[in-house]
Amino acid sequence: MAAERLRTLIVDDEPLAVERMQILCATTAGVEVVGTASDGGQALRLIEALHPELLLLDVAMPEMDGVETARVLAQLPSRPMVVFVTAFDSFAVEAFNLDAVDYVLKPVSADRLARAVDRALARRAQPTPGAS
Repeated sequence: MAAERLRTLIVDDEPLAVERMQILCATTAGVEVVGTASDGGQALRLIEALHPELLLLDVAMPEMDGVETARVLAQLPSRPMVVFVTAFDSFAVEAFNLDAVDYVLKPVSADRLARAVDRALARRAQPTPGAS
């Protein structure tokens, strides 16, 4: 049986941060990167087109930040799981109030990303409340 993989969208406005996450994801079991976005609006358009299961979402971005993006996602009936990946620890409480799977501080280590992906895989395996 093939290893479980989460279709993943990386959302960060810093090209070097995106590149670093792509490298980390390439060596992390359970991750298949399907695209990247540089802001929340672009991420929402790509979510509609690519149907990722997981967002690695930065908080501080121009136009629409990560928290605002997560608020929009929370209104959707079918939405990807969110792992916030940020340099700021001050948004953690709000992130978990928005049902984030995890909150990872930059610079991200391979081990820390692997733990976040494991949490997302475990959540995906749980039955959806209200599903029949």
